[in-house]
Amino acid sequence: MKQNQVLSLVQRKRLLGLVATALCLVLLPRVISLGYLSLVIEMMILGVAACGLNLIMGYAGMVSFGPAGLYATGAYATALLIVRFDIPFTWAMIAGPVAAALAGVIIGWFCVRRTAVYFALLTLAFSQIIYTVVFVWYSFTGGDNGIVGIKTPPILSSIDNYYYFTLITSAACLAAMWMICNSSFGKALKAIRENPERAEFIGIHVRRYQLAAFVLSSFFLGAAGSLYCCFNHNVFPVYAHWSKGADILVVCLLGGMFHFWGPIVGSVVYILLDKIIVSFTQYWPMVLGLIVVLAVLFLRGGIAGFISSRALVKAAQQSSGGDR
Repeated sequence: MKQNQVLSLVQRKRLLGLVATALCLVLLPRVISLGYLSLVIEMMILGVAACGLNLIMGYAGMVSFGPAGLYATGAYATALLIVRFDIPFTWAMIAGPVAAALAGVIIGWFCVRRTAVYFALLTLAFSQIIYTVVFVWYSFTGGDNGIVGIKTPPILSSIDNYYYFTLITSAACLAAMWMICNSSFGKALKAIRENPERAEFIGIHVRRYQLAAFVLSSFFLGAAGSLYCCFNHNVFPVYAHWSKGADILVVCLLGGMFHFWGPIVGSVVYILLDKIIVSFTQYWPMVLGLIVVLAVLFLRGGIAGFISSRALVKAAQQSSGGDR
């Protein structure tokens, strides 16, 4: 009974925090400059990408080194449809994640047949194949020159309006992922993460579920890529480079991959650290790397895990105080 009271108190606080955060995000363009608003847009897009990766990493237990390839697939699909084929913006934005999901079907079909480090290396190999294709195919993708001048509708030409567009799209993606993670499908993924053999024994088709999770993860990675290419009005092969995938992976680890909101927290902290450290030293990759290493070593559940555990302890203390 006491444990239920603690959990109920924590859930109420989370709900109030979520409502307060949503209200702040809606009012944000009124109180901060355009430069900081651009940073918030980057945080939201990176958060969607990291949550997409976390579907297979935190929930299904499959560590992927190749999210950048699927991220870039969504970005390039949207950019090519707008620039090369003059497809309307709305349809191009929808086609980006769909193209990434289709690529995820093909890539995932091969990758889920391997486990642990072999799965991780296969995803990295496919990501580098995508990087190589977009880098050398000058006649179609523009090669290392990329694709520039991606047009958005006039209503999205201002940063304020694109911020609200990103906010709505990100909220829809996160809501969809929340429902997936808290459905019976999400619980099956957790069972596979904990013990694939036992999950198979109780009737869960492990490879089928892993492939479905991989495709869903690809869809949301593609959605993030589409949002980012239209925000920057360009796309380059670096979007598919392994270093971009490392950023997304680090965000999951930093925020806490076993908590749904962990990647969101990680994206905020990672981008803030990146921008702050760059302003002080040219050796910012080393400093940022040391901070991430320390966080991973001493915050085993990530930042979100640390905050969650502290909230539970505080709620338990309040509950015990109220009982007395």
